[in-house]
Amino acid sequence: MTGADALVHILKAEGIKQVFCYPFTPVMEAMARGDLRILLARQERVAGNMADGVSRSTNGREIGAWTVQQSAGVENAFAAVAHSFTDSTPTLFVPGHPGVPKADVPPTFDGGRNYAATTRHAAIARSTGEIPQRARMAFTVLRSGRPGPVMLEMPVDVCDAPFEGPLDYQPIRAARSAADAGAVAEAADLLLRARSILIWAGQGVLYAQASAELQELAELLGAPVMTTLQGKSAMPETHDLAAGVGAYVRTAMAGYHLDACDTVLAVGTSLSRMSFTPDLPEGKTIIHATNDAVDLNKSYPTAVPILADARLFLRQLIDELRRRVGDSGRQAQRQQTAATLAAIKRNWFADFQRHFSDDSEPINAYRMFRELWDVLDPDTTMLTHESGATRDIQCVFYQSTTPRSYLGWGQSSQLGFSIGLAMGAKAANPDKTVVNVMGDGAVGMTGMDWETAARENLPILSVVKHDAIFSGYDRNIPESIDKYGVSTLHGDYAAVAAALGCHAERVTTLGELRPAYLRALRAVREGQPAVVDVVTAETRELSYAPTARTASQ
Repeated sequence: MTGADALVHILKAEGIKQVFCYPFTPVMEAMARGDLRILLARQERVAGNMADGVSRSTNGREIGAWTVQQSAGVENAFAAVAHSFTDSTPTLFVPGHPGVPKADVPPTFDGGRNYAATTRHAAIARSTGEIPQRARMAFTVLRSGRPGPVMLEMPVDVCDAPFEGPLDYQPIRAARSAADAGAVAEAADLLLRARSILIWAGQGVLYAQASAELQELAELLGAPVMTTLQGKSAMPETHDLAAGVGAYVRTAMAGYHLDACDTVLAVGTSLSRMSFTPDLPEGKTIIHATNDAVDLNKSYPTAVPILADARLFLRQLIDELRRRVGDSGRQAQRQQTAATLAAIKRNWFADFQRHFSDDSEPINAYRMFRELWDVLDPDTTMLTHESGATRDIQCVFYQSTTPRSYLGWGQSSQLGFSIGLAMGAKAANPDKTVVNVMGDGAVGMTGMDWETAARENLPILSVVKHDAIFSGYDRNIPESIDKYGVSTLHGDYAAVAAALGCHAERVTTLGELRPAYLRALRAVREGQPAVVDVVTAETRELSYAPTARTASQ
């Protein structure tokens, strides 16, 4: 057994079923010997995005792992690691290294030092004897606390060296912490005294697999639930207490309750002030439960800071509230909240109905989405977006029904992420229909990896919102656009996808749209990735803050 063989034994013991790569590394031959599936992407970034898709779609129950070659490979991989870091996704990054004698010797690229700021833990195995211990540390970080990427560098000489002694490796169990009982009681006091509550739920609810507890708490309090972009699907959006997403854009229901509430219960979220999270108006009483102490009081002064796993905390809080209000909870409050949400939602949807029912051509992007959503089963689909309009329309209007039926992402919002994400999600969830919707810019970044989907038998559906322009950029760079046309880009993406082995269709008229979707879904069911390239008009109306109308109207 070599050092690389020992690592593969550990990866399999930890439940890793496949590893994504580009193009080769010192551990790959051992992976092949150990029957650990290797999937080749067309660039390092996409390999990392595929690993992210595995971890994100399974809530970290299966860790996405990826490997790249030494030097240039580890240098090129930075974007994917940074994306997992900003989105807090637990991925295992195993780059090669030119050898222990070259560690810390310029110009050897020092992976540990350079990735220290964008990983939760970065280490190098300097001998075969260190591999089990380094692996235990890596998987402890991957499975406990705030999720994030972990890097374990494997020098070529360590991979090739004999592994001495027996390999007695036991898989790592997740470490979770409950909340302080006094803080739970204090949180219950504030919630029961509140005039109006908003529950702000992040992706920590998904990773803790606490959707049932979230819904139970909302029903007990009669409180609306707003999710973050990454937390979308933590609460069924068909539920009468669902307020939808608050992100760069927000539903009218989320906007109304952000303003109207006096108390915010934030669970499984960092509450960071970022482009893709809404700001909290001043004067709110905040109860904040998260598994990372660095986020407590970071952006807002917090009345009750709680360091705990989302599921354990929610169960504690539910039990405390039931002792005070009984099993039925605050039914009158629930009915009032549900009625308010329904009225706001009805008025808001009516405002946008003209877009979703638009029969004009080029096709309105809202109509493109309506036709797509109508042919998908939300219970068996994993749907995701890209940066820009494909995110800003879908995240607020698409109704997710089950946990991870929508894969929200994007604290750093890297164009082109959705293809790798979708392929990784499909690898980990072969029974799901996985759909990514992207634009012209994203195709330019990673469109060649449609060939990866075809070659590696990952039948995803990619829908291209093809308006040949960066929508809305004229607000930022009008003179540059007028003089040099820097916001436009073109291409026959269906022809490219077909040449790469996908079922592909280009759609220019509304009457062709739904039949093209149905043919693409049939191809996906039969095992072939599909691309539907939809020529659309530029999307201009992308503001989803509440309208002037209120629920009473």
